[in-house]
Amino acid sequence: MTRTLVVDDQPAFRAQLCQLLTQAGLVVVGEAGDIPQAEALAQALQPDLAVVDIMLPGLNGFDGTRRLKALLPGLRVIAISAYGNEAESFQTAAVEAGAEKFVLKDDLEPCLVKDWAAA
Repeated sequence: MTRTLVVDDQPAFRAQLCQLLTQAGLVVVGEAGDIPQAEALAQALQPDLAVVDIMLPGLNGFDGTRRLKALLPGLRVIAISAYGNEAESFQTAAVEAGAEKFVLKDDLEPCLVKDWAAA
């Protein structure tokens, strides 16, 4: 089972994402609203995967991905964002930061998320 950390500053979206991840067979072990919380949870919980929003208060998801990967080099990161007009530049920046992929929040569907458990 893929142990997953969800990092997003919007509690309502986090709840929806956790539900989607759970339905797809992933195990959500923690939720964080910003990168410092995510770092603490990552150290304590040792997740396999982190789903990280790009637009976070304080440190953004790109810098956050770098920091999480420095803490847990084997951590897989999926970067997400609601900003479709920035998708191309976000894709490039997310991969450069160490994320395995970038996905728009509007594109999050069970079939896509199931692939994260299989990887």
